Amino acid sequence: MEFSAEYQRLHEAVLHQGGRHANAAANVAAEVLSIAAEAAAARLTTTETKILRFMCSSVVLNCAFDLRDTALLRQGRDLAEQSLTETTPDEPLHFQCLYNVANALVTECDYGLPGEGSRDTWVPQLVANRLAHRVQLRKARNLFFEIGTAEGADPRTRSAAYCNLANSLDHSGRWAEAYDLYLRALEENPDNGNAAGNLAQLLLGRISNGVGQLGHLGAVYDKYVKMAQSLREGTLSFAGEATADRWDALGLTESEGHLSHGLGDDSDGYRIWVASHRLALSPAVEGLGTEDLHWDGAVIEQLYGTTAADVTPPILAEMNVLKSDFLVSRRLAFDGILHIAEGPEQKDDDSGYYVETLDHSLYGTQYSRLLLAQRSALDVLDKTAVVINEYLNIGDRPDRVSFRKFWSETDGSVRANLVHSPARALPAFALSELAFDMDKDGLYEPSQALRNAGTHRIVHAALLDATGVTVDSRSRIDLFDLVDSTILALQVTRSAFLYIIDLVATWNHPDDHVGEYVPLPSYEYMQFPDPDEAQTADP
Repeated sequence: MEFSAEYQRLHEAVLHQGGRHANAAANVAAEVLSIAAEAAAARLTTTETKILRFMCSSVVLNCAFDLRDTALLRQGRDLAEQSLTETTPDEPLHFQCLYNVANALVTECDYGLPGEGSRDTWVPQLVANRLAHRVQLRKARNLFFEIGTAEGADPRTRSAAYCNLANSLDHSGRWAEAYDLYLRALEENPDNGNAAGNLAQLLLGRISNGVGQLGHLGAVYDKYVKMAQSLREGTLSFAGEATADRWDALGLTESEGHLSHGLGDDSDGYRIWVASHRLALSPAVEGLGTEDLHWDGAVIEQLYGTTAADVTPPILAEMNVLKSDFLVSRRLAFDGILHIAEGPEQKDDDSGYYVETLDHSLYGTQYSRLLLAQRSALDVLDKTAVVINEYLNIGDRPDRVSFRKFWSETDGSVRANLVHSPARALPAFALSELAFDMDKDGLYEPSQALRNAGTHRIVHAALLDATGVTVDSRSRIDLFDLVDSTILALQVTRSAFLYIIDLVATWNHPDDHVGEYVPLPSYEYMQFPDPDEAQTADP
């Protein structure tokens, strides 16, 4: 494409100012805003105008980030939004503009995050910040996810979007979801050292909590520290020198723990699939957590008391049920995906006789397995709220408890009786914000809508002419969207299960417990108490 001389002059002016913003941010921002105004008045093509506005937006936002200037941040966002209106979703520039908008939204919210301090002060401040900006943060999360999943976006922009979405989730205590997204960021762009550094920082927080397989967490932390430091140039490109210096300053634990358990050379396809999509109900962050046959080992680790009844409350039975229900959903999903990958023909174990409807619809047990897996996974999500309602004696009627409505007051604040103390409020807030993302306009609203449609109406897969989820009697879901939606539902439910364990731990903290902790034997051990035949639970 040929560009006009006027465009080339303005383009060079923006590049020049962008190259010096780190040393004179305020002056550069003023110069670039002046160039943007000049470009708007110049006789440029639509393409030239939108590119210049986007470039100006990027420079102004970088200056705003350096200066922590909210007014300048909004001016940069306005330029991105103006450019956005002149683009279409088939252009990479469309998603680059969206990224600038989302980045400006979330950065404005992050200006209120606490700095250094004790947990007693920074956790309450962090929760207050996230609650004050809950709607704006949700909008930013939606935009980042839209960019990350968009085929029309370039890989670098997708990687940056996933990384920033993960940052926002991690700030809210939603570490399990954030971990998945940091890995997606690295999959989109393996040079993104900022994603690796943030992964290491997340793991350092988990290690400091003292929950989980600490040797394993230390080994994985060391892996991502080394990766971030080796990718300094990538970090400079994505996040700048200060962030690169931050990752360079991280020390190693020198842990001798395993990087990944349960995935030997003879691992079956199911184990590999579970690990690759991070669907193990395990305290491990990579792999399956153990070489044992019973590798879904995430359990409540801290229960204190003076009697057997104190340390064997009903929540233990209820968590067992949640786990087994989830595992059935997960297996259904795998079997359905496996059969679909084998080809579209009807399977020998499917006894159904289906009438051809001549509209590219797909019928058969492999597709129903996916729909059932997606629905049943989110059913487990609802049941987690029922479990906590009973465990903490909240008092809601069990038949009226739902995940989306349970965790928050009407004003969005976390229900006070879910929080042991302000310094331990983060797991309850994580669940509250996750529920907010399941509701209308939330990150996971499409998952909830598919679950509701599949439960109450007719939903099936299709290869062409998909309608998506509708309120009509019948919805046709694109096959690949159905696969993605099912895996996402499982990942979200797994995350909630792990946050529930974190929440219970805040109410059973070693600093203020009564009585002694008694390790509980496994269900298998109680059936076969020969130590040669079974092992006690040891997460």
